[in-house]
Amino acid sequence: MHKQRAWSAVGLWWRWVLATLVGAAIGNMFGVAACLTGMYYVSDRLIKMGLCVTGVGSLNCRVSVGIVMGSLAVSTFVGLMQYLVLRRLLKTPAWWILVSSFGWTWVGFAATSLAYTPQFGFAINIDGSFSESNIVDRLPSLATNAVWLVAAGILLGLLQCLVIWNGTEQKAPKRRLFWWFLLNIVLIAFMAIAIVAIFRGKGSLYKILWFFMEFTPFYATISAATLAKMKL
Repeated sequence: MHKQRAWSAVGLWWRWVLATLVGAAIGNMFGVAACLTGMYYVSDRLIKMGLCVTGVGSLNCRVSVGIVMGSLAVSTFVGLMQYLVLRRLLKTPAWWILVSSFGWTWVGFAATSLAYTPQFGFAINIDGSFSESNIVDRLPSLATNAVWLVAAGILLGLLQCLVIWNGTEQKAPKRRLFWWFLLNIVLIAFMAIAIVAIFRGKGSLYKILWFFMEFTPFYATISAATLAKMKL
């Protein structure tokens, strides 16, 4: 590993961006198939076995299973392609695939649940009449799902930092790892804000897929710059 010529900051940047985008492109193709399989086949089996009854958060059983399987497929391919870059920089880069797959699957599920959380609607009064509920009434649900999404970003950043720290020849200085940890928190926080502002509880799997496809180049560019700044 030491005999290989080191990449320049620009060289590392474009390789990371390319790996992330290619991984996402391949992953989305398999992810759509995995999501549909989860919704229309695996979920039926889980429901019959009593393992999935009401779903999780704002998502019913079918959507929950589909999102988990789809997110897992996409994140695995992204992690695999990023591994091809990191294997030249870290001693144990294979762990990156595992922690990234787990972390991004949680992010995908939490983001979808937040997108499905309604901001407006109607409530039934005691006398049977209807009254409109506004975003203030839905703040507890929105805040809970937003916190779950941010928590996913924190866990993802922490696990990836551990892989980077353990994989460098001389343990990476804490200040360098801080940049990667901060990156994940800030990006996921912005994702939560964007989802609340864009979807307003009217999310659909088709729209969420496009949201992540549009988010990926932004993530790839910023994360590549951060990785280059860390000078591993």
